[in-house]
Amino acid sequence: MKHTLLFVAAFLCAAFSAFGQVQAVDSLGLTVRLAKSASRIVSLSPASTEVLFAVGATVVGDTTYCVYPPEALAVEKVGGFSADSMSIEKILSLKPDLVVSNGKIHKPATDELARYGIPTFAYDPSGFDGIAAGIVAIGTLAGRKEAAVLVASIMKEKIAKVEKTIAVIPASQRLSVFWEVYNDPLMTCGSATFQHAIVEAGGGKDIFSDLAGSWPMVSAEEVIRRAPQAIMGADDHGEALTLDAIVKRPGWSLVPAVRSGKIFLIPTGIVSNPGPRVADGVLAVAKALYPRLFP
Repeated sequence: MKHTLLFVAAFLCAAFSAFGQVQAVDSLGLTVRLAKSASRIVSLSPASTEVLFAVGATVVGDTTYCVYPPEALAVEKVGGFSADSMSIEKILSLKPDLVVSNGKIHKPATDELARYGIPTFAYDPSGFDGIAAGIVAIGTLAGRKEAAVLVASIMKEKIAKVEKTIAVIPASQRLSVFWEVYNDPLMTCGSATFQHAIVEAGGGKDIFSDLAGSWPMVSAEEVIRRAPQAIMGADDHGEALTLDAIVKRPGWSLVPAVRSGKIFLIPTGIVSNPGPRVADGVLAVAKALYPRLFP
């Protein structure tokens, strides 16, 4: 709890309001300043939509990929996920005072919005501290700072509770995990991603923790060589990440995870979107790996 309070106190020094103005630093390191709290916000990604609803912000537009919470389904749609799918005309028609993007992915769209004087905030965090900071930053800009601080604090406390439970397992006895992002080409999560953080906080030892970046491609031979004791991934990965499918991959029947049947699909919403529900992702990973600790 102490480290959470220290984090909140430090972050509130960076995101504050004065003379009616609000400001916060986004994931690209840019300071976003608004004349007043945003009351008509358009979200361009599922993660930012989840955060906005969690803190109680007013969302007037989001995308077809924004399905959580259920209330997001009723919001006006402005596009899909990529920048070129966004309808600038539709966004402008909603008269937003802030657009929350997914960072560099949406840069062509946000650059165009900037020409119309629409302020944008990039939300693309990595790691739990980055997610918590982003939640508070978005809440600050939306005039929901107190709610955002609470959401971020609860998220971190839930994660800490899981970590405390699995602390009884010595590091040498924790299961090694291969997190499969995609099967063709074979991809995993790099050490800079929140998926890596979810695996580690859930008590797993990421077999590719030595790889930097976001989504490195790896060879099947290297996965086999590193011999993970469990294989995990999001449940939207499809039929490619099942025991029946994996055992048919050349050489994979030798992998300990395949021999023991430890292939786990985790609900995508809690491991693919960097929002407050990543705490649920940590718990899901821990329950899969160490069910006896979570009866």
